[in-house]
Amino acid sequence: MKATLLPAALCLGLAGLGTAAHGGEISSIVIDTDRSVNCLTPETIAADVCKGCKTDQEKAVALYDYLIRTTYMAYSADQPREMIGGRLRRLEQPMKIINVYGAAGCGRQAIVFCTVAKAAGIPGRLFDPDFAHTSCELQWDGKWHWLDVWLPAYFMDEKGGIYSYSELLEDKSRVTKAIESGRIPDNYMYYPKEDLKSIMAAKKMKSWGDGAVKVAYRENLKLRPGESCTWLWDNVGKWYSPGEKFPGGPAFKFTRDKHCKKAFPHWEPYKKLIKDGCHKWSDVYYRYYGNALCVTAPPLTRRALDDLGAEVRGLTFAQGGLRGDGGSLEIGFELPYVIADTEIDGAGKGSLSFEYSLDGGKTWLAGKKLAAEGTWTTFSLGKPNAMEHPADSTTGKYGYRLRVTLSGGATLSSLKVTNTTMLNFYSRPWLEPGDNNVTVAAEGAEALAATPLEITWQWVENWQDGGGQAKSYTHRVDKSGSKSTISVAGSKRPKMKSVTIACPAR
Repeated sequence: MKATLLPAALCLGLAGLGTAAHGGEISSIVIDTDRSVNCLTPETIAADVCKGCKTDQEKAVALYDYLIRTTYMAYSADQPREMIGGRLRRLEQPMKIINVYGAAGCGRQAIVFCTVAKAAGIPGRLFDPDFAHTSCELQWDGKWHWLDVWLPAYFMDEKGGIYSYSELLEDKSRVTKAIESGRIPDNYMYYPKEDLKSIMAAKKMKSWGDGAVKVAYRENLKLRPGESCTWLWDNVGKWYSPGEKFPGGPAFKFTRDKHCKKAFPHWEPYKKLIKDGCHKWSDVYYRYYGNALCVTAPPLTRRALDDLGAEVRGLTFAQGGLRGDGGSLEIGFELPYVIADTEIDGAGKGSLSFEYSLDGGKTWLAGKKLAAEGTWTTFSLGKPNAMEHPADSTTGKYGYRLRVTLSGGATLSSLKVTNTTMLNFYSRPWLEPGDNNVTVAAEGAEALAATPLEITWQWVENWQDGGGQAKSYTHRVDKSGSKSTISVAGSKRPKMKSVTIACPAR
């Protein structure tokens, strides 16, 4: 899977690390619905979220509400972090925060807000509000306006305009009067007593300039025959989050989700009990990390391995697989989401050696040596759930190469590689009650016609009664621009379970 991002519009796929595109590869897959938000870029987010807005203030408020329901507060302001330039650094790429992690500290959430607002034509700036926090203001109609997606909060005057932070500093009674008069948003402060105390004690503000950043990361999933990608509105218990302090993994720092009255209906279906999480007083969570399952499981035939761009050296194609004495099979992977774990399944007979490279094949690390006698026990190349960045593993990476060496006449009859990645499921396309019109676009017309994509949606209707009806819908896509309509019953938003995009082997 090639590292570039997609969401309510989806880009899916797997592509060989350090290799060119292959004849069977389908790229730039985009799944879009008319009822959700396309999170491919700040521009697509702004276009969908601000649709129908007539003023810049309406746009700003719509983006405020959307980002609150899409991203949550990490327990530590330094999360998420990744290895950048050989060092573990705070991540400041808006589209990774939105699509991969779904969590960030106050400063990064302010950067995300300013970047998306800029795409809507609204300038933004970061500032220090004179308490332990980083916030932002947006500019329209010749003045600044304070909207904070982390607290979250904004305050309106008697005419419905949104105050700047300096206006609130000049007259603190504007804050109390706005609260008393109900001139605050439905998505409003998780801890109003504590945060209002900080605002009332503030005496100054310091602007840090433009809050928007250049977007260097964009989801671009690609699928080769024999591969699939499943987005889960949940997780399988595997995460990557260096600096995480709790075995339960990344989750919303606080418990007062219901304070955000407008956003809560989006979170309510995903209530989950998490043991050993960051809440010391409750095991109930509505926002937490998600996983995607990216699976490569081709038949071990010449055509299927050619479709993957695999390199086969010194092996023969025997009935039902590969045979060799010192030969090897090498496959590259690039993913659009950061890897939490890599698991290897399969079957064979004789001496099999697995190695992996994190630098494009320059150096190789030992993975596993097997004396196979049929199906082997699943083993991992990753180190999921590590509190610190795990070196020398696929965890925390976006790509690697896998090499399998067969010795002494060994055979390899099946191989399945599962890359479990981080995923913010609140950035994925969702379904609403009624008709949902889905459009799928992709590049690689010949490949798409030869191996049409199979896209399967799974959801639960009437989940709020403690039971519900499990539903599934599969549509086949053999050309770019294909359209389908998914009908959802009930009056309440369904509980999404998964979306699987599969490219069958040929």
